[in-house]
Amino acid sequence: MGVFKYEWVKLGRKKLFLLISFVLFAGNLLTLYTYEKNTTAFFYVYEQKESYQDYLAGREEADTDGYYRQDREAQESYIASYPVFIGEMQARADRMMGTAIFADPESYVYRNLMKSCADFAPLSEIVLQADNCFGIREFTGYQNGMVFVLVFLAVLSYYVLFYERDMNLLLLLKGSRNGHMPLAAAKLTVLVLSAVFYTALQEGASILLLGWMYGYGDPGRVLQSVSLFRNCAYPLTVAAALLAIVLIRMSIAAVIACLFYGLGMLFKSAPFVFLISGGGLLAEYFFSRIFSISGTFGGVKCINPFYCWNMKWVLGEYFNLNLFGYPAGKNICALAAAVLTALLSAAGGLFAFCKTCQVKKEGRLERLLRWIRGLTAFLNRRISLLYYEFYKMLVQQKKGIVLLVLLAWCVNESADVFEMQYYAVAKTASYHYYIDRLGGRITEDTLLFMEQEEAFFTEARQGFGGALSREDQLRQQELIAKADMLEDGFHMVKDQLEALKEKPGSLLDKYLLDEVFYTALWQDTGTDLALWFTGSAILLYLISGIYTMDEKKKMSFLIRSTRYGRKRIDRSRNVCAFLCAGAVFLLMELPLLLRYFKIDHFATVAQRVCDITTGNFSSGVSLGALLLLLFLLKALSFAAVCFAGLKLSRAMKSEMPALLTGIGIAGGIALILHHFEADIATLLMKVL
Repeated sequence: MGVFKYEWVKLGRKKLFLLISFVLFAGNLLTLYTYEKNTTAFFYVYEQKESYQDYLAGREEADTDGYYRQDREAQESYIASYPVFIGEMQARADRMMGTAIFADPESYVYRNLMKSCADFAPLSEIVLQADNCFGIREFTGYQNGMVFVLVFLAVLSYYVLFYERDMNLLLLLKGSRNGHMPLAAAKLTVLVLSAVFYTALQEGASILLLGWMYGYGDPGRVLQSVSLFRNCAYPLTVAAALLAIVLIRMSIAAVIACLFYGLGMLFKSAPFVFLISGGGLLAEYFFSRIFSISGTFGGVKCINPFYCWNMKWVLGEYFNLNLFGYPAGKNICALAAAVLTALLSAAGGLFAFCKTCQVKKEGRLERLLRWIRGLTAFLNRRISLLYYEFYKMLVQQKKGIVLLVLLAWCVNESADVFEMQYYAVAKTASYHYYIDRLGGRITEDTLLFMEQEEAFFTEARQGFGGALSREDQLRQQELIAKADMLEDGFHMVKDQLEALKEKPGSLLDKYLLDEVFYTALWQDTGTDLALWFTGSAILLYLISGIYTMDEKKKMSFLIRSTRYGRKRIDRSRNVCAFLCAGAVFLLMELPLLLRYFKIDHFATVAQRVCDITTGNFSSGVSLGALLLLLFLLKALSFAAVCFAGLKLSRAMKSEMPALLTGIGIAGGIALILHHFEADIATLLMKVL
């Protein structure tokens, strides 16, 4: 009981942990509210709540735009179709059993058909009710709460599993009178209970916020009254469904906490544990997105924390997995997998804590590196503080490996930029064919070429006339085939020229540029945000220990005892950090710069932005100035991340909390921008 109480007291006295928890809790609510501000429901239901209440009370005149009536009619149409959907299920099954593939009673498809009919049979008696569905729809559509839970679990795991280890207190704690098992069990209990409590608090607050904004209607009506849950096979009410999804999410948090516990007790490095966990969760996220529930890997999609977090998927989709020829409900299989994962992780963590010392020691790689450093010691005799900071970061902390991996990625991506380009449709290929020939400043020759091409298409369509020889017929067919291949792209260039003629100024002072490629790069906000977030995470990983390592090794007092130690060491740290930011920026953004360069080698960057026909630009700055400003803003964004990382590192004096907090903030910014389909490029263009 003493060690259990100690773990709770330790968390309660960590002001930084409490602050991060509160920031995550508030950040989730703020993100949810920010998302909702841009929805139609926010305008018609929240901001005009009195009008909506009047409409529900029977006053039709309150519906000035017909929005409430359309929603009610859609609900009534769905409710009318639901009995047909349930009533015809058995008839459809009977028709299917008349085919050969469903006729065998020992086959999986036959058993699955029978189970589906049996699962939906009790729903034939339920009565659906049209009511306010806005609250539950918006809650179902919001999934980003899981990001905040994962960040909380990472911070929690650090304080529960790694804090004493980093403070060199673990051997003292493991020397307790009652042995290792009570301490290990106390850590596991506190980790799981804290994860469950925070998740319940966060998701409960989200439900209350959306209930205050929109309401949930009659909470006692059946869940199938909401069209999103037509395929739900559970006889749940709306209130029971909300409670069920909160319990499911609490269970997901508990399972992930057990997984962190098992890995944290097995391995001695907190960054390594979070790297493995983050990689596994990232893979699970992609599995939940790219796999279809009815496809070959439907089981991988269903037994997935991101799938189970989604209320519409876990409660609103019906699917059975094939277990040795027998159908099993996807949620039952997910529950079994979750229980098994939690038990194995918890048991493995308890065993590892009891059987291993859990203190960092020098391994073979460490000894090899020390031997190599001994042989090359004469090369390392430097008195530069900047050299010391880089050596401490890249060699002692082994973070140089990350930069090498990033360099390899940059080289690979840069090489891919100049590979042969393939086009999916002839229209795009023909457009680039003409742009490659005509790109640049518009001249009289450009207009003459366009007239000649126009005459060519006219000739190809009209034909030669009269009786044609075999040779003329073949030539005409060849011309028609060529015209079919090139005409769409030609008209794209022609339309671009016509649009440029309507712009102010002389046409001969303007440029023809490849607007398809430029637009594709500007509109690819998802990739741009992913690269920015990845680069920010790498940068924060590099600089998060720049202040904390000396604090951890008790070297700060020695450094400050010198005459000019504090100023010089701080200056060297800042220079080192910003040089790292510059290196990360160059490696992350070089492939994108090369993609811009590949378009036309910057031959048309003198084109004014307001003369670009694919966007509504009003600025008269040149395209080159726009691109220069774009990459300058990207560089400043990495500098801002570096500055924030240094401030967090100095304030927290602990590497892992500073790293996780910084990544959480960067992730929150990226998520908000992704929701609005915006990035630095789109924001800059809106300003211009």
